[in-house]
Amino acid sequence: MIAGMPASLRQLRREVTGRVRYRGTQLFTGLRADRRLALAQGARSHPVSRALLPRAAEWYARAPVGIAGGLPAGLVLSTAHLALDHAHAGLLVRGTLEPSVQEALRRTVRPGHVVYDVGANIGFFTLAGARLVGPQGRVIAFEPVPWCAAAVARNIELNDLAHAEIREEAVGATAGRARLLVVEEASWSHLDSTGRRHPDAREDLDVAVATIDALVAGGELPAPDVLKIDTEGAELQVVEGMRETLERHRPTLICELHDTNERFAALMDELGYRTTNLDGPWPVAESPTGIHALAQPRD
Repeated sequence: MIAGMPASLRQLRREVTGRVRYRGTQLFTGLRADRRLALAQGARSHPVSRALLPRAAEWYARAPVGIAGGLPAGLVLSTAHLALDHAHAGLLVRGTLEPSVQEALRRTVRPGHVVYDVGANIGFFTLAGARLVGPQGRVIAFEPVPWCAAAVARNIELNDLAHAEIREEAVGATAGRARLLVVEEASWSHLDSTGRRHPDAREDLDVAVATIDALVAGGELPAPDVLKIDTEGAELQVVEGMRETLERHRPTLICELHDTNERFAALMDELGYRTTNLDGPWPVAESPTGIHALAQPRD
């Protein structure tokens, strides 16, 4: 029946189901986390809804959902890789994820730039960077969690961004192998070398670790103009592994800090960088933890 449907009706059907999928995603992810959990548990416990869940999941994953606002507005995310209980699902589809980071990218990234997205998760900022640099630029995403890296790859493909790519590896101070602690909410996965273990970590993975200095000095990648770094506590290790790149190429850093404010500010000062707190009026070293910082060359 659908195969014989006129093209205009097929297009209308796609538009209507797309809007339903988007609105449903917005409504569900807009609920409080405890309410989302209760609804999910209720659906799994009732025989009828439990039987319908696989079909509902298949329908939801059949087509991507559009991003409503922010830097990547108009681009799409793979619903097959966007769990409705993702910690930031609502922010992702609304395009309101980390507005201070988006604003910093908007102010610092130019067409033709090379942007590194270190700790890409499912690729929201990879898409944002690709939008800003344009086809004459390049975006390289780094993500060690395999299913998150697959999401980045799919989102790049869905948006036809030939100038963006994903590398399934962590970034640190020394190249080699490391243990990655994978958290139930993959956004919070982190390297064991951070010296902590998230209470919801559910498995350990052996992952490849690269250093920015080795990739750039060896000619494997072009030097970055801007780096967005979110590595759940391993940010100082990332910086230590790119000292030469910072000294020679002077890129801008946009970094989420996890109990590393004072050490990050001191390290960047040593490297000839000034730091700015993107989330408040206090100096980076004196700010509450969990902020985003901008680091730019003093020269």
